[in-house]
Amino acid sequence: MKASIETSIHAEVPTAQSVDISKFTFSHILAPTDFSPNSDKAVDCAVQLARRLGAKLTLLHIASEPSPLDLPIEAISAEESEGWKKEAQKRMADQLARAKLQYQEVDSVQRTALHPRDEIIGVARELSANLLVISTHGYTGWKHFLLGSDAEKILEHACCPTLVVRSDATTRH
Repeated sequence: MKASIETSIHAEVPTAQSVDISKFTFSHILAPTDFSPNSDKAVDCAVQLARRLGAKLTLLHIASEPSPLDLPIEAISAEESEGWKKEAQKRMADQLARAKLQYQEVDSVQRTALHPRDEIIGVARELSANLLVISTHGYTGWKHFLLGSDAEKILEHACCPTLVVRSDATTRH
């Protein structure tokens, strides 16, 4: 009995001849950013990958919409919300300019969504991205339990391969 289990396990492992290399042609990379140091590291990685692969790179920023359950609606003024959007536009323009110093085939998209991770997945589908490069904040323990992991949710539902760039050990909490 043991020999047949081992045989079936070995039979399911793909060999180099059985892997279709054409599935791994990355022509459009999507790199979401929240402008954090961890996100900057992932964007830098995405720029280098895009340059080496000759792929188009799209930087994506999702501004979080406040949930009606989070705050009373009057807590955030229209001016304050507009100020956040303008700040995000400025930061995206700066990040795009830095990326273009290294590689020209880079553009950017900005969106607003209640759940940024769902919007990232949707934009990847919409743009027909065939590689996502995302960062993780590296939370462990209670922070991971309470805050969850957007990176994990994206990995579960992404329509394409996803590269997760880990945070530096010094920045994890």
